[in-house]
Amino acid sequence: MKTKMRKASLIIAVIALLSSCSGANNNIVCYTRDTTSGTRDGFFTGIGFSEAKEDNSKLGENFVEVASNGDMISAIKNDVNGIGYISLSTLEDSGVKGLNYEGVVPSEENVLNNTYKLTRNFNYCVREEYTNQDSRDIVSAFIGYMSSVEGKSTIETNGGILPSSSDDKSWSELSLTYPICNKDNQNTTIYVGGSTSVKTIVNALLTEFSSKCGGFKYSYNPTGSADAYKRTNGSEKDGTNYCDLAFASREFNESEPLLDNLKGKMCIDAIVAVVNNQNTISDVTASQLKSIYDGTIKTWDQVF
Repeated sequence: MKTKMRKASLIIAVIALLSSCSGANNNIVCYTRDTTSGTRDGFFTGIGFSEAKEDNSKLGENFVEVASNGDMISAIKNDVNGIGYISLSTLEDSGVKGLNYEGVVPSEENVLNNTYKLTRNFNYCVREEYTNQDSRDIVSAFIGYMSSVEGKSTIETNGGILPSSSDDKSWSELSLTYPICNKDNQNTTIYVGGSTSVKTIVNALLTEFSSKCGGFKYSYNPTGSADAYKRTNGSEKDGTNYCDLAFASREFNESEPLLDNLKGKMCIDAIVAVVNNQNTISDVTASQLKSIYDGTIKTWDQVF
């Protein structure tokens, strides 16, 4: 019988105690994101196990579901027998060990030269209908800012990956297209949400851009990729949790019908399989990852 999903916060401490004497023959504990996660979608699709991206019954018995990229990092840091997956944009300061994938180091350079294959896009979507024109105009200016030299620099500094381009324009040039930024916008609040994987990037962009666009206020509540469409144009677009702008760490699907002018790509990211720093494994293949998560490979000695 499949192990029931357990709250990570209730079991991480217990797992840490039980696994303090890790060995190669110890059982692997598979950590996964919830079935609405864009990172989960990208990971399982990338390793050739797409049937598991929305279905826990396809996973082996020994798995734990966590709610966010941060929860995944915390879980792996506290479990010497654990394996999971996180955004490359959060790997550097995570305190967990990123694994080479198919013999290739997870790095920005290898994503751009197309040798590291476990990648996905960070996308955004915006509302079709707004509560006021100023909100619409500020969101439009924010999207424009992301394409500027300054905006792209902020995205890259915070872990996003972008190909170089000689056609990029400075914000001083682009801002002429957005007169809203010459107004006092301190009484306007923009509501932003979506994927947890883009949190660091989006926080930096919002903080930086507010001062360049009339000091608008913002409320940022990243709750997952599934909420991006839902809260901008879907079932919750008029609810208390509505968003003016939201991000998804996956592609929008057929159940999220967005016109081309309501969506776009912010940058590229990679997904990295991660283990505890005490684990001596350094490389993993797509086939091994699939076998680990479907329960065919159960212990670490089957991987080494």
